[in-house]
Amino acid sequence: MAGERTGDGPGYIPAIDGLRAIAVTSVILFHLRPGALPGGFTGVDIFFVISGFVVTGSLLGRAFASFGQLAAWFYARRLMRIMPALVAMLLATLFAAQLFIPDAWLSNSLAQVGRFAFLGLSNVVLATDTDSYFGPQAAYNPFTHSWSLGVEEQFYLFFPFILWWHHQLQAGAKAVRWVAILSGLSLLLCAALAAFANKFAFYLIFPRFWELGAGMLLCLTRERWQCWAAGKRWLAPLGALLIAAGFALPEGPFFPFPGALLPVAGTALVIMAILGGTAPRALASRPMVAVGLLSYSLYLWHWPVFVLFRWTAGLHTPMLQLAALAITVTLAILSYFLVEKPLRSSRRMAGWPRGRVVAAALAMVLAAGLGGQLLIAAHNRITLSVTRDRFAWYAEPGRPLPLDLTGCTPIDGEERLASGKVTLWTPRCARPGGFTLFVPADSHGLAYAPALRRLVAETGASVRLYFRPACPYLKLIMSHAARPRCADWYAAVERDVVNRSHPGDVVFLPGLRVTRLANQFEKDRDLAGRHDDTVSAAALAEAQGITRRLAAGGARLVLEAPKPVFPSPVFRCTDWFNRTNPACHGLTIGRETMLQRRRDVMRAMHELAAGQRSTILWDPLPIFCPGPTCEAVPGGRPLFFDGDHPSGLGNDLIYADLKRTILAVR
Repeated sequence: MAGERTGDGPGYIPAIDGLRAIAVTSVILFHLRPGALPGGFTGVDIFFVISGFVVTGSLLGRAFASFGQLAAWFYARRLMRIMPALVAMLLATLFAAQLFIPDAWLSNSLAQVGRFAFLGLSNVVLATDTDSYFGPQAAYNPFTHSWSLGVEEQFYLFFPFILWWHHQLQAGAKAVRWVAILSGLSLLLCAALAAFANKFAFYLIFPRFWELGAGMLLCLTRERWQCWAAGKRWLAPLGALLIAAGFALPEGPFFPFPGALLPVAGTALVIMAILGGTAPRALASRPMVAVGLLSYSLYLWHWPVFVLFRWTAGLHTPMLQLAALAITVTLAILSYFLVEKPLRSSRRMAGWPRGRVVAAALAMVLAAGLGGQLLIAAHNRITLSVTRDRFAWYAEPGRPLPLDLTGCTPIDGEERLASGKVTLWTPRCARPGGFTLFVPADSHGLAYAPALRRLVAETGASVRLYFRPACPYLKLIMSHAARPRCADWYAAVERDVVNRSHPGDVVFLPGLRVTRLANQFEKDRDLAGRHDDTVSAAALAEAQGITRRLAAGGARLVLEAPKPVFPSPVFRCTDWFNRTNPACHGLTIGRETMLQRRRDVMRAMHELAAGQRSTILWDPLPIFCPGPTCEAVPGGRPLFFDGDHPSGLGNDLIYADLKRTILAVR
C-alpha cells in the first residue's frame, strides 16, 4: 500500500514540537517588541531546519512502489497540512486590509504580495521590491511573513525527486553526498548574494535551501550519529547557546549570511540531543508541545493582527500589545481546531485517491485566489477609510477633469531617462500659444499631477515631468552633491531640459524644501529635530549654477517656495479607528511657525531669483494658510494627503494661482 510505514523514519517526536514553540515564540516576540529580542526573526531559520528534518522523516519511513505514488502522497499531505489554514488567513487578512488600510506608498506592495501568497510566490515579489524585510513597507504589509511559507512551498516542489532518488539508490551514501553538495552550493550562493544582493539572499529558495538541507541531512544520516549523540550531554547546551546568540543578533546586512549559521547549527545540535535522549525534558512538556502544535497557526495569524493594529489603534502600549497577542492566540486556536485538525484527520478525505486530494486542494487555492482578487478590486467600495473619496484625497494623474474639459483630456505617455522616467502629457485640443512645461521633481512633483494635466487641457501646453524616487531636485537644504546615487539622474534631467527647451517654455521646480515633520510610518518621528532647515553657501552656489544652466535654452523658471508641512500623515489620522495611532500628532501647524522654519530657505530663494531674471518664486503658503493656523483638513476637506503632499482637493485649491504664475512668467 502506498505510503505504508516501514519503521525507518523517526516518527512523531514531541520535543520537536517543543523546539517549534521556541521558534514561533521568538518570532512573535520580535515582531511585538523588537528591542526585547533583537534577533527573534531567526526563529524562521529554526523552522527551516525542523521542516527539512520532519518532512524528510515523513517520507523516509514509508514504502512507495513508484515515484508517482510518492509524489501524490507527499503533495496531498503537504497541501492539506498547509493550504486550508493559509488560504483562510489570506482571505480574512485581505478582507480586513481592504476595510482598514488605505492606498498609499506605505501599502504600495500589499495587494501584489497578497496575490502571490496564494501561489507560494510572495517571497519572489518581496525579493524584487525596493523595500527590505526590515523596511517600513514590509513592516506595514500584512502578508510579508508569507515569504517563509513561499520558501517552504518551493522546497516541497522538488523534494520528492530528491527522496525518490535516495530510495532508488537504496539509501546509499551517494544521495546523501548530493544533498550535502547542493546544501553547500546553496550556502555559497547565500554568502555571495548577501554581499551585493542581500534581499535575494534573504527571500529566495536557492540561497535558503542549505537551511532546509541541514534538516534533511540530519534525518538521512540519523542512523550514523544517533548512538554517538546518546552520551553527549553538551549537545543541547551548546545548541541552545548558539540559538540564543542568534536571538541576540541585531537586524542588519550580515543576515542571512553569516548570521543564519548560528540558529541553523544550534537547531541541528538540539535535534541531535533530542534523538540522543539528552535534551531537556521541558522541550517535551505538555505546554511546550501544545504551543508547538499551534505554531503554524500562530505564525500565520500573528503578523496580520500586528500589522492591522499598526494601521489602526497602534501597537505602542502594553495594553495594545496584550490585546494583539490575545487576538492572535484566539485566531490560532480557532484555525487549528476548525481548519487544520479537521481536514488532516478527515476519514472521508483519507479514503480519497491522493491525486484527487491534490486536485481538490489546488482547486481550493484557485478559487480562493480569485476571491482574493475580487476583494482587492472592491477596495474602494468596501473600505472604511475616509480615503474612499479618491477625488478628494488622491492627487492621481487620472483624476477626472472639470466637465467642460473632458473632451480635451491630455494624451498620456512615458519615456525612460537614465535611472528614472519622464511622464508626458500632450494636448488633445490645439490651443494658441502652446509651450512646454518641464517639471524636474520627485514625489512632490507627482503630487501636482492633477493641476498639471488640467493646465495641459486648458492651455494646450505640453508637460514633461521628470521623476526618480528619493532624488529631490533643487532641495536647497540638501545639495545634489550630497546624493551621489542620484548624480546620473540629475545630469540626465539637466541635459534633457537644456536640449529641448526654447524661449517661451517654462521650468517648474516643485519640492519639499523644509524638513518634513512626519513620514507615513511612526518609526521616524521628530524628523525636524534631527535636521537643519538652513541653506549652506555650497548648496546655494550649486543651485545658482543649476538654475543658470536650466535657463540656457531660453526657458523661464518657477521655483516653488516651501508649503506647510504637518506633524502627522493626514490619511492615517482622520478615521475613527486610527486617530489615537502613535503616528498622529495633530493636523495643524501655526502659520508663524512655518514662516520661521522656512526663513533661511526663503532668503536663499530670493537671492536666487534676484541674481537671475529668468527665475521667479511661486508661494503656495498664503493659499494653504489664509489664517494664523495652517489646517490639513479644514472643514473636513483634505488639502494634504500625508504630512507634506497636496491632495486632490489641494490641487484644486492652488490651481488658479499656479496657472496664473506659469503663464505670467512666459
